[in-house]
Amino acid sequence: MSERVRGAIALAAAPGSSSLALDLSAGDGLSSGMLAERGWRVISTEYRTKKPGWVAANLDRDLPFRDSRFDLVLMLEVIEHLADIPHALGEIGRVLRPGGTAIVTTPNRLNVSSRIHYLLSGYYKGRRAPLPYRYRVEDGRNWHVMGLNDLHWIAWGAGLRLDALGRSKRKLRARILAPMLYPFIAGFSWMLYCRRVKDPAQRAINRELFGFMTSSSLLMDENIVMRFRKVGGGADSIPD
Repeated sequence: MSERVRGAIALAAAPGSSSLALDLSAGDGLSSGMLAERGWRVISTEYRTKKPGWVAANLDRDLPFRDSRFDLVLMLEVIEHLADIPHALGEIGRVLRPGGTAIVTTPNRLNVSSRIHYLLSGYYKGRRAPLPYRYRVEDGRNWHVMGLNDLHWIAWGAGLRLDALGRSKRKLRARILAPMLYPFIAGFSWMLYCRRVKDPAQRAINRELFGFMTSSSLLMDENIVMRFRKVGGGADSIPD
């Protein structure tokens, strides 16, 4: 079983008696089955599906569910294939109830070995070479592998706050390189995220982001496993 799937399911809270989960683009149904074993009621989707009880859903369009219906939304290794990532995260925020959680995984383009690969080739983890030019965005290839920093910002606008990272596979080279590069990454990031920022509200957000961006999960894991919490407006918003 994939370490990233185990890491994602481990971030899901124990369900209540009526808790409902949505597994988006559930593939072979492994993650849906693991949630069900933990006591979740699960609705699973695919772009096209003939599986009994599953729902057909195009994740580049509005989800066919009402607002605030779900306590948990799962989307594993899907977001990098979508044409409109902000829309997809916005829809996840819409169908989650306040206080609900979303767990999203994607290839971790910001681990240390991926950063070195990018320096040498121009390509990150998740797409280490040019896509075949016979494909287009609508074909659903992994064309847009985003970093945690970008997803953190987009999710914020959808009312989703990153509150935890899970574990996925760690290769030996990342375990070796991360301690060597950590002082340089942490020092430069601190100056960029925190020291030069004047606005107190933005600085508080950046301090939180700094913690995630310098974590062992971000610097070493092959996939980034993110848990978001759905919030309302008010105190969780930031003024212009």
